[in-house]
Amino acid sequence: MLKWAGRAAQAAIMILGLNLMAAAPARAADPDSTNGWNYGYDSLLRDLGEWRKSPHVRIDSVGATVKGRALWMVSITAVGDSVGRSGDLTPRKHRVFMHARTHPAEVQAQRVANEAIRFLLADNPQAEALRRDFIFNIIPMYNPDGVELGKPRQNAHDSDLERNWNYATMEPEPIALKKTFQSFMAGPIPIEVALNLHSDQFNCTRFFVFHFPAGTSQAYSDLEKSFIAGVQARFPGGIKDYTFNQTWPVQPGLQYPEGFWWSNYHENVMALTYEDTNCPNAGRFDSTATALVLGSVDYIKARMTAPVLARAKTETRVLLVPEGVRIAAGPEGGRWELVDSRGRRMAEGATGAQGALLAWNGLPNAPMRILSVAWPGGVRSRVVLPASAR
Repeated sequence: MLKWAGRAAQAAIMILGLNLMAAAPARAADPDSTNGWNYGYDSLLRDLGEWRKSPHVRIDSVGATVKGRALWMVSITAVGDSVGRSGDLTPRKHRVFMHARTHPAEVQAQRVANEAIRFLLADNPQAEALRRDFIFNIIPMYNPDGVELGKPRQNAHDSDLERNWNYATMEPEPIALKKTFQSFMAGPIPIEVALNLHSDQFNCTRFFVFHFPAGTSQAYSDLEKSFIAGVQARFPGGIKDYTFNQTWPVQPGLQYPEGFWWSNYHENVMALTYEDTNCPNAGRFDSTATALVLGSVDYIKARMTAPVLARAKTETRVLLVPEGVRIAAGPEGGRWELVDSRGRRMAEGATGAQGALLAWNGLPNAPMRILSVAWPGGVRSRVVLPASAR
């Protein structure tokens, strides 16, 4: 993932690779209060140097900014598991992705991301279990140029990265993030929850940005409600109900990261913007972080254990039914492929213009089976099939 980095980013990457991160504090000689809303890029480099001491952490650059600063991603999972080469990962893993500080002035969002990292690196049975069963990928500072240049909402090109996702010419930061998303979604362990962390400068409260069914689907809206309620349960009284902030009353907002997620992966990924407090009384970032992590885990586990027919309601193109896997019809047909956890092809075929029904007893079995279906025009669906379905 380093091929998108500029020269400055590559130099920083080399520092990490050579275990010379201890040199970072020299850059942090200036007090944090002089720049970056009390948490600048030097602050991040210092924290990266601490986090990377854990055997459960891998730090990579997913790309570079306009000014060549590296976009650092912190990946956390159990020691002994690779977080860079997906073929080495065990089938039981599930992936949660967070990115923060799109808007530099919303430093509280980064505080939440940092607390999530600290929570996941704790030396206790709860964190150990989370690292065993999950991979957490966190980009704590998505717009470091804006942070260092003192721009409240823009990057070095004065572009709002939050609204850049459907531009014909995208900024380098969303290009890098999009490629990271696509890379994970094409691998054997896709992202199942994608959280876009911000902090609200108007209401000074905590809430999710909920999407109306008209802009997504009724099934997805129901899943959103379930997810938000699960996070609320982990932080009683701390987060507003889903009705507090609602959007997409007619159609999806393709300019946002969540628009990218919905248009490409539909109900397969729970993608939401979360807004934390942003005011003099802001705080309890550890409570927020814990709720987001555990709420995401609860949601994924509930989806894993839900009956086959219940899961079928959340996918409009590929349905899991008692007889097998029903693939919807397309005007020109399509192709399907079944792979195992290491990406090895187990079976494949054509759907035809009438769609297809893949009987359970006709599909090869494995601890994890991933069905991908591609239709003409670039429309794709991807579903993890239960090993015990037949």
